[in-house]
Amino acid sequence: MARKFKKVDGGHGHHGGAWKVAYADFVTAMMALFMVLWLLASTDQQSRKEISNYFRTGLLPQGDLAMNRAAQFAPSVFQEAPTPPPPGEETIDSRVEAAKQLAGRLNRLSAIDSELSEVARNVHIEVVPSGVLIEVVDEARGLLFDLSSAKLNEPLERFLRALGPALATLGQPIEINGHTDARPFANGTRTSNWDLSYLRAAAAREILEGSGVSTKQIIGVFARGSSQLYMPNEPFAPQNRRLSILIQIAKNADTKLATNDAARPN
Repeated sequence: MARKFKKVDGGHGHHGGAWKVAYADFVTAMMALFMVLWLLASTDQQSRKEISNYFRTGLLPQGDLAMNRAAQFAPSVFQEAPTPPPPGEETIDSRVEAAKQLAGRLNRLSAIDSELSEVARNVHIEVVPSGVLIEVVDEARGLLFDLSSAKLNEPLERFLRALGPALATLGQPIEINGHTDARPFANGTRTSNWDLSYLRAAAAREILEGSGVSTKQIIGVFARGSSQLYMPNEPFAPQNRRLSILIQIAKNADTKLATNDAARPN
């Protein structure tokens, strides 16, 4: 019996499209590689540091990398205790946690408050040896203060009212510092930068106390004048006009020492 064979045209037809998928993956990987190389080449050291900080903490920076410079309260310095702490003592990690807690709360609030978001562009939260430092820096746009005026403008008041409950929740002692630039008052004027910085800090205290911060929690209101410039090389820069709030987070050993000193008879 004669066998019948069916002729099949296109002998390579069953190779399929697998090679196309592999080629597409290769092209995608190359594009990703080129984008990473381009980002590394086009960003400065500070931006690379902020990107690294984002992957480490999950917080966007408050600087140029923040989307549309939206309100991102990110602690700018994270430190770790070099050795395990003694039992019962608070460490630098508790300060980082406090900073992240503040950042998260203020981010959520600023996301729904455009005026608060405007102030947030110039809010810096930093972990320092004595606790957590919050600095609200002026930008010469009338958001914080009018020039030479002790009155806090509404955007700054709104920020302080939002910050108050967060500080009250932490329950740690705080001190409020007023700062000015180095521009002197006119001759014959009885007001000085010392007076101005104190009046601004005192006004901030009243708002914080009205927003839930206990009177006992505030351990000091200080006039710094132009003695601690934010931009030392530009003494007249508006960024030197600011409020700073230090949240003191001390080790238990320090607290015990202070208690013993207070109890010791003179």
